[in-house]
Amino acid sequence: MDSSLSYDDLASWDDLGPGAVEVEDPNDIKKVDPRPLPSDIVELDNSIAELEAQIIALKLQREHLLNQRALIARVPAEILCRIFELGVDGAIDLLSTINLVSRQWREIALSHSILWSYIVLDSSWAWRIPSFMRKMRVHLQRSKESKLYIELDLHTNDLVDAQTIMAELKPHLSRCYSLYVFAADWPRARTVREYASELGPALESFFFSIDSTEYDMDEPVCILSQPCPLLNYVMLEQAPLKSINIATPALRQLYLVRHHQCHTSQRIAYSFKELVAILTNSRLKWFNMRWGFLNVDNIEDACRASPVVYELPDLNGLVFNVVDSASISLFLDTFSLPALEGISVHSGDDIHWITRVALYPEQFPSLRLLDLRNVNFSGAGLAPFVRALYQLPQLTGLGGSRECRRMAFAKA
Repeated sequence: MDSSLSYDDLASWDDLGPGAVEVEDPNDIKKVDPRPLPSDIVELDNSIAELEAQIIALKLQREHLLNQRALIARVPAEILCRIFELGVDGAIDLLSTINLVSRQWREIALSHSILWSYIVLDSSWAWRIPSFMRKMRVHLQRSKESKLYIELDLHTNDLVDAQTIMAELKPHLSRCYSLYVFAADWPRARTVREYASELGPALESFFFSIDSTEYDMDEPVCILSQPCPLLNYVMLEQAPLKSINIATPALRQLYLVRHHQCHTSQRIAYSFKELVAILTNSRLKWFNMRWGFLNVDNIEDACRASPVVYELPDLNGLVFNVVDSASISLFLDTFSLPALEGISVHSGDDIHWITRVALYPEQFPSLRLLDLRNVNFSGAGLAPFVRALYQLPQLTGLGGSRECRRMAFAKA
């Protein structure tokens, strides 16, 4: 077997090269005696070889008959297709195994184009880009017109590799419904942008992660260049809001998070003006911010006596994880949330933002769950919390860390 091919490279046994040549054992006792074997021993050897071949044939016939009567063989092809689809969706590498089980399974897999609609470049392909390109071309061909799931990890690839991959993908991006991009820096992100002009019409989910240590708000690039009427899920990992500087009328879930492997305490600044523009031009249902803070761009907006209040009629879930109290207060002051059912805050900061809830409970008529973790209830922070509870009799759930419960309810 060709050692340059990994198991994941294979679509069938046909991809393998010629088998390895068996090397004779120099210590074989049959080769020690140089004299020719007697005719009767030769006849016995021939009979043994014939019997062994017959045994192998009988075993193969037995396995074939067992396979024919196996229960899995009675499952209709359309049901097997659905099973394969669910399996590949959970574990993309399963497709290689399916193709090598039997001729029937391979024919079913080849006839089901959606099984080939997953294109994943992860770290395991870092030094095997030519092999990945061959596999990607096969998937693009066999997926036909199916919508594509594309995941690109560009941490270990240079710009040339990124350009080669994106150039091959470009004609097919119009049918991409889910795109995950992990970029080591902005130059690689710009490479993706250069070849992503076809991306957008079918896009439903977008994840963008940038590892650049120099987080410059003036430097980012928006990978999406045309309207995405079906885009309903966006997660930006250590990336600014300018990364989705397009119309997102169908957006339902927005996640703004810091890279999970980042070990510094620095929080990411998000333009509040850009956030307001995105939220007010979509029908958002879920908003999650982690390790960030809101940056007020316009001093005039911050100094108004009566701030403009925008209604988010569909937002029912709100999560702030390690976000400062001032940013949470600004968010609640700016938006009316008639459909909000739950607020979850894990901040390690004070709880003065809850004053907004205590003073204007009418703006939170649907609020049922208040989840507070690692918040500071000591001193003056306890008073607004208790007032908010009095003003929210409709609450059906109250969660908190052990410290929160001990500090708050021991004094109640």
